[in-house]
Formats: sequence, structure tokens, C-alpha cells
Amino acid sequence: MVKRYCLVLLSVLLFGHLSAKSVAYRVDSLMQTRYAPDEPGAAMMIVRGDSILAEGYYGIADMETRRPVAETTTFNIASVSKQFTVVGALMLQQRGLLDMDNNAGSFFPEYTAGFWKQVTLKHLASQSSGIPDSRDRSSRQRIVYADDSVSMSYFPQVKELRFAPGQYYDYVNPTFLLIADVIERISGEKFVDYQQQMIFTPCGMRSTYYFDPEVTPACQSHGYVTDGDRWKEYDYGEETFFATRPDGGIYSTVRDLALWENALATGAVLADSLVNLAYTPVVSVTDSPFCDYQRRPDTYYAMGWFVDKTPGYPAKVYHTGDNGGYQAYLAKFPSENVAVIVLENRNDQDRWSMATEIDRILKEEGILK
Repeated sequence: MVKRYCLVLLSVLLFGHLSAKSVAYRVDSLMQTRYAPDEPGAAMMIVRGDSILAEGYYGIADMETRRPVAETTTFNIASVSKQFTVVGALMLQQRGLLDMDNNAGSFFPEYTAGFWKQVTLKHLASQSSGIPDSRDRSSRQRIVYADDSVSMSYFPQVKELRFAPGQYYDYVNPTFLLIADVIERISGEKFVDYQQQMIFTPCGMRSTYYFDPEVTPACQSHGYVTDGDRWKEYDYGEETFFATRPDGGIYSTVRDLALWENALATGAVLADSLVNLAYTPVVSVTDSPFCDYQRRPDTYYAMGWFVDKTPGYPAKVYHTGDNGGYQAYLAKFPSENVAVIVLENRNDQDRWSMATEIDRILKEEGILK
């Protein structure tokens, strides 16, 4: 009996090892077809728990210096940043200092329209507040350099909601600036300092930071778009809303984001009950009449994360990020403790077809049940 058990265990371990090698080979082959060595590229990592199933670095991080993408290269993760803002607020809930069901009006008495008492922090975090994105876009120069305060300046002028809070999905970036403002008001700390102290440092994310127009770390990549037969830099100074932080201002590496995923999965940063709360769908993306961003079948928005419930696959909790020449994709299958991270500094590739193919590979190799 003992001998048979040992043989079964050995076969399971051997199959798992071979499966992981096959995943690494197949995903690397997929990535090689997407990125030429002399063009902007990407960093990729797939992890199961604290084990790396696949890791790869492709193309050029800085076309002027020809510096290649490497494990230390930081990318703007754009809207993937939103989940960090939500977790910052949930950490305050964990300490009993707020509740995501609190109404926004209680934190912003200067906003006098009556609807502010109907909108909760949960509505803000789940893209279901009904607050319109009516930022002043009359001056491109203004919006290229718009920071948090500039992007929030339209809120006092909002007279009515697009729909009743919680009724529909409508993707609105500035609502996450409100959540960050609440974090500052309750914690008494600057948002960036709070996030560094409470999240980045405890998680060991030494290469992760919020964008600062005055500082450009040597490891930072640039985003690019194609301009005829040449690549054109397209990030801060070229494209809009790069300077807002709570909704899209983080730069990070795939290795740091793997640490983040592990911290969430193990309860190191937030209690499991609150992580599950953040992952619980709030509103349907599929049925939204107001917004088509990520509007696909079986898709929902939770708090700072999308949730994909494609039949035949375990539930996928993910977020995408797009700004300038950057594309980011951070997904996890919580039931399998598997996470997929792809950061690109070019925006001409079909990200969702890549994500779908990676999911298929993981399914065929037995990583996803």
C-alpha cells in the first residue's frame, strides 16, 4: 500500500513538473509571435501560489537607448492601479475606521447635491455610482498634465446622476480619486505615503511606485504607438491623464505584481473575508446600456476588479489597464491560486485574444480545472 501510494505521488509530481514546463514553452511561443526583438515589447509571468509556471521578457523598454525589457523594467499598469486603491480603503474597514457601505456625502460635506448621500463607497469602487465623467476636456494641454485635484474639480458642478446608484455599470475613472481622498481624510496621511506604508512595503514590492513627473527611475519603460514605419513615444507629456494616481498611476514589474497576488491569496495584506468581498460581483458589465468597456458575455464588475464567469472555466478575477502606449493585464483564478500577468509598452496588439489563448493553454495543461 505504501509503495503504491509513493508511486501515485511520484506520478502526480512528475505530471505537475512536465505540465509546468509545457505551459512555459507554449506561453513563451505565443509571446514570441507578438513581439519582435527590436520593437517595444512586454514582460510576462504566470504563477501558481509562490511557484513560477512561466516568465519571459520581450522587446525594448526604451527605444532611444535600446534598453531591453528585463525583470527590473517598470511599466505603467494604468487601471490595474484601481484595485490597490480599493484595498487601501478596505484596510481601513478592517480597522473599523470606515465601511464601504458608508455614503460618500458623509465624507464630502462640501458636495451639496442630494445624490451624494445615495452614493456609497462601494458604488464608487464598483463602477456603479451613476456619477458621470464630465471632466473639462476643452484644453488638451490641461488634460495632458491633469493631476488628482484637477481631475476632481468637476465634482461640485455635477447636478444629477446618470442612473440610480448600483443599477448599472458605467466605467468612470475619477470615482477612484474620491476613494483616495477618503483614505487621506481618515488616515491623516497622503494617499501615496499611505499606500507605500500599508501595501507596497509589507508586500515586498520594492520596484512599485506612483508616477511622479519630477522623477524618472532608470528602470522605467516608455509607452509607444506606431507612427507609420516608426515608433512614437506616447506616455506622460504625449497622452492624457497620466498624472492621476488612484485610478491609474502605478508603475510596477511582473515580479512585484506576483508578490501582490500572493499577498492577496494568503491573507497577508487583507483578511480573506474582505478579499472575497472585493471579488464579489456587484453589477453586470454584459448588460450595461451605458458603457461598452470590457462588455463581453458573462462579465461583471466587483470592487476594483472585473469578474469573468465564462462557462467551462473557473471564475476569473481580473483587470486591464490602458494609457498611452501601455497595456496591462492582471488576472487570477482564485479557486486554482493561479495568476497571469502581462505588461506591454505598446498598444497595437489584441490583448483579449492573448488572454483567451493563455487561458486555453492553462486549461489544456491541467492547470485550470
